[in-house]
Amino acid sequence: MNTPALFAAALLPWLAACAPTTPAPPASERSPIVCTQDVLQCPDGRFVGRTPPGCVFVCPANTAPAAR
Repeated sequence: MNTPALFAAALLPWLAACAPTTPAPPASERSPIVCTQDVLQCPDGRFVGRTPPGCVFVCPANTAPAAR
């Protein structure tokens, strides 16, 4: 019996499973991030949608006091 050949045949699947995976594609080739289209009303009354990449609501800061 050819022991080295048998050993190599048994070891090959394990080596293939441990092979490094392909790296992620560059950002220019990735799909864009798409967020759900729900809205939130901010404390100042404005409505905002979700903002990528985390798809969070971002209310704008009040830069001037509201006119009364």
